[in-house]
Amino acid sequence: LYSPEETKQVLRLSLTEFSLPKFYLLFGISKVKSAAVIAFRSSYRDRSFSPGSYERETFALSSLETVTEALLEIMEACMRDIPTCKWLDQWTELAQKFAFQYNPSLQPRALVVFGCISKRVSHGQIKQIIRILSKGLESCLKGPDNYNSQVLIEATVIALTKLQPLLNK
Repeated sequence: LYSPEETKQVLRLSLTEFSLPKFYLLFGISKVKSAAVIAFRSSYRDRSFSPGSYERETFALSSLETVTEALLEIMEACMRDIPTCKWLDQWTELAQKFAFQYNPSLQPRALVVFGCISKRVSHGQIKQIIRILSKGLESCLKGPDNYNSQVLIEATVIALTKLQPLLNK
C-alpha cells in the first residue's frame, strides 16, 4: 500500500521528468529551449506568434505510447489515495469509443491509448481492432502513398501488442 507521501513523490518525479528537454520531443515540442515558452505564449503578448509562424512537428505514435504509459502511472498513483476513483474507467471508455469510430485524426491515437491503458479486453474488441487493421491494409493496397492508412496500421499493431497479454489462453 502506498501512502499519500509516496504518491506525492511519484508526482514530483514525474513532473521533474517531463520538465527535462529530452522529454519535449514526446510532447511534440522538441525545437524549443523551454516548454513554458510555447505553452504560455499568447498572441496578445507576442504579436509575432501566429499558428503558421512555427513548424508543427508530427507526434509519433511511439511518443504517444510513452506519454500514455507515464500518465497512466501518475493516474494509478493518485487513484490509490481515492477509494472510489473512476478516472481510469472513464479514460478507457473514452479511448474505446474513439478507437472504434472512424476518424483519420483521432482513431489511430485512440487505438494506442486504448491498448496502453486497458486492464481487460474482450475477444469482440480484438476482432474490431483486427477489422480496422484489415481495412487499413486494404487501403494501403489501393494506394501505397496513403499516410493515414499507414498510421492506422501502426496504431493497430501497437494496440494488439499491448492487448494480447490480456487475452485468455
